[in-house]
Amino acid sequence: MKVLVLNWRDMEHPEAGGAEVHFFEIFGRLADKGHDITLLCSRFKGCQNNADYRGIKILRRGNNLLFNRQTPSIIKKLLKTERYDCIIDDVNKLPFYTNRRFPSIPCGAFFHHLFGKTVFSLTNWPTALYIYLTEKHYAHRHKNIHCCAVSQSTADELEKQGIDKSKLTIIENGIDTDRYCIDESTKREEDLLLFVGRLKKYKRVDNIFKAMSILDKSGYVTRLAIVGTGDDMPRLKKSAGKLGLGDRVEFVGFVDEDKKIEYYRKAAIFVNPSEKEGWGITNIEAAACGTPVVANDAPGLRDSVVNNETGLLYSENDIQSLACSLKKMLDDRDLQKKLGESGRLRAQNFSWDASAQKVEEWLQKIIREK
Repeated sequence: MKVLVLNWRDMEHPEAGGAEVHFFEIFGRLADKGHDITLLCSRFKGCQNNADYRGIKILRRGNNLLFNRQTPSIIKKLLKTERYDCIIDDVNKLPFYTNRRFPSIPCGAFFHHLFGKTVFSLTNWPTALYIYLTEKHYAHRHKNIHCCAVSQSTADELEKQGIDKSKLTIIENGIDTDRYCIDESTKREEDLLLFVGRLKKYKRVDNIFKAMSILDKSGYVTRLAIVGTGDDMPRLKKSAGKLGLGDRVEFVGFVDEDKKIEYYRKAAIFVNPSEKEGWGITNIEAAACGTPVVANDAPGLRDSVVNNETGLLYSENDIQSLACSLKKMLDDRDLQKKLGESGRLRAQNFSWDASAQKVEEWLQKIIREK
């Protein structure tokens, strides 16, 4: 297959995140199998216009602000010399609607998650409103094409908007199941809680601080390691200080993959209080390392955590419920062990190889039906 994929960024972009990791893990494997993959993405300061990454041809065109508006003319130029079997919109923030502009070419759309109202905590009000209203038109604009979602929660939202259920496929994100694993030589730190992810306001990391304060009153003294960076870090540091947790909250910052896995292995409990995710890949990474998860019962997170089986889901955005779930886990080492073992077994089902195989079949279906 010869496939053109549209994404706002590539892995070398300074703002690259989970969507870009997903793209290269999936499509890098398809390139390894002999498929011809091209990524069309926006430029960034100091970048080269053309590059190659994991066997994928990268074309950097346009700018980060208007890229979705610029893509039609860029694709028209490409089509003068190239013939693609299909074009895939990797939807992250704003869509491309390639299917509307190039109806003669098989097209599909990949949805990581819908922002909904959480977008207002991510960017300025005018931009947030624009994204929020744009999402309301997804169903109409993607009518009659195949769409892929990374979780049942995202699929449910798309279906609720009006996207045909028969055109929806769910393919969960994967992990490196060989790398993310239990290491018996790493000792668990019984009082250590862990959060991994970008520090954004909608992630509600400060809810962990508040739950820790509640636990303090019951005699449960815990520590928290926060792995990741983001624009919410200054506010979080102030919040931790105001609650008197400054010496018990470690802002680790960005770390490499090996160091991140080390934190997963030594933490007693992984905590994910985000108010919304597409899938919650960090829950799966923690589970693969045998670490039990306490997560918000929110879209995406309720897909990556099976309540009372691989972790505990607490009442949505309820800090008191979060504290109770942490207390339950801290009180019961057997429960920690049981959830950790079950989580590890389930995580084995979500490898990048398996996800790539499903995406390959999805692409073939799009081309065949068109």
